[in-house]
Amino acid sequence: MAKAPLLVETVQGFIGETVYDPYGRVLGSLVSFESDVDGTVQTIVVENAYKDIVFVPSEAVEIRDGRVIVWPEWKVMANKVIESYQRALKRLKGLEEMYSRGEIPGAVYHELRKKLSTSLDRLRDEAKKLKSMLTERLHEIEDNNLKLDRAIANLKVSYLAGEISEKAYKVAIERLRSAKDSNSKEVEDIKAVKSKVDALESGAISITKSETKIEKHEEKVENKPAKKEEKIPGLESIQPIPVKLIEG
Repeated sequence: MAKAPLLVETVQGFIGETVYDPYGRVLGSLVSFESDVDGTVQTIVVENAYKDIVFVPSEAVEIRDGRVIVWPEWKVMANKVIESYQRALKRLKGLEEMYSRGEIPGAVYHELRKKLSTSLDRLRDEAKKLKSMLTERLHEIEDNNLKLDRAIANLKVSYLAGEISEKAYKVAIERLRSAKDSNSKEVEDIKAVKSKVDALESGAISITKSETKIEKHEEKVENKPAKKEEKIPGLESIQPIPVKLIEG
């Protein structure tokens, strides 16, 4: 489902507020935004902990539970790919059902089917890029967790050796554990997205290509076994489409 546009009236109330990612990490502070004349916000401006300015497109921004949330790049791409993939598959399924009931001419069917097949080829390529991005992010989180484990171990050693106070230890260990918890939440989200993409790609079925003879006058229709099959992922419920021959 498409996200509602960000409006100036909404965003301006969060200037100076903390900006988070969906997993609870602090990304910085909202310091400004860019908008169109119709009042829709196109970009928000975030100042991070290093005082660097980051411009974030509105498609990656969500106002939720009184917070400004910025989605990671992989999540923005995932939403686009999955939504478009599902829509294309539903359209193809509807087209096949219409054709199987004889509701559209063969010429129209083949034209629409070719366009949808081209769209699915493009979406399959985008899905591969997305999965590569997800794998790369999982490796980054794995490396980050190793660093956190090392920091936690060193902190505990210092505490047990009496080098730091209990108060300092509790503050530090809470921050480190919170960071690991955020990593765990993102990993779960990545795995859920990957499962959705895999489900779209692996639900392959056989859809028969029909060779249809079109005449000006249709008098009689009879069925004939299909000549060629093509694998199209994601449409498990569609049965092979029989050829319709029109005898003049």
